[in-house]
Amino acid sequence: MKHIKNIREYIDNDLYDELFEMANFTKKTTGIEDVVIWIGPNPPQHGRRIKVSNKPNSFDIYDTFTISIPDLEIIGDVDTKFIKKDKLNQIFEFINNNIEVISEYSDRKISTEELIEKIKKV
Repeated sequence: MKHIKNIREYIDNDLYDELFEMANFTKKTTGIEDVVIWIGPNPPQHGRRIKVSNKPNSFDIYDTFTISIPDLEIIGDVDTKFIKKDKLNQIFEFINNNIEVISEYSDRKISTEELIEKIKKV
């Protein structure tokens, strides 16, 4: 009989837990063409941040970069062929326009539903 693997066998437990607590947003919510942004609760080992996919219209957990909040420090490798300066500036604008609601969600003060209701497009 074949063994069906649990997703936890492929990725570590911290990443698994984090992925299921994060909400992903696309152009429909952000206004940013082809970019997928993940916003999630602030885990104890990290400060506030968002994750951005390096793949157009897709989210590959192994091909992302992080932007810390509120200082907008980029952590990780940005695919500059896809995320060009103008797109990165749109991402920064999105964060700045939504910093309060992202912070509230990161600190677990509001629900995902409230986050979705309060997010503003760029």
